[in-house]
Amino acid sequence: MTQYPTQTELLSYLTTLAGVTGDLTQVPFRVDIIPAHGKPPMYSVMIKSPHKDRLRQQIGSILSRPFALGATSFMLTGNEAAALIKHGHSA
Repeated sequence: MTQYPTQTELLSYLTTLAGVTGDLTQVPFRVDIIPAHGKPPMYSVMIKSPHKDRLRQQIGSILSRPFALGATSFMLTGNEAAALIKHGHSA
């Protein structure tokens, strides 16, 4: 892994996280990278699963930050995306 995860790495981890929480949705997330010249990338994450609340709470718990109630999409910083991947490797 480079300093920041690729779109595929983050999507793979989030899909694994969904499976661990009991979500059997085939493609529970959509992830897009928004490049920023000279700055870390931002990641746009959309929850496509019907279990949005559970997944949002799980991700918020790992990152120690809340997400808006009912939000179906959110942005992650490069450091937050890297922290999720690191959590996946340590779990």
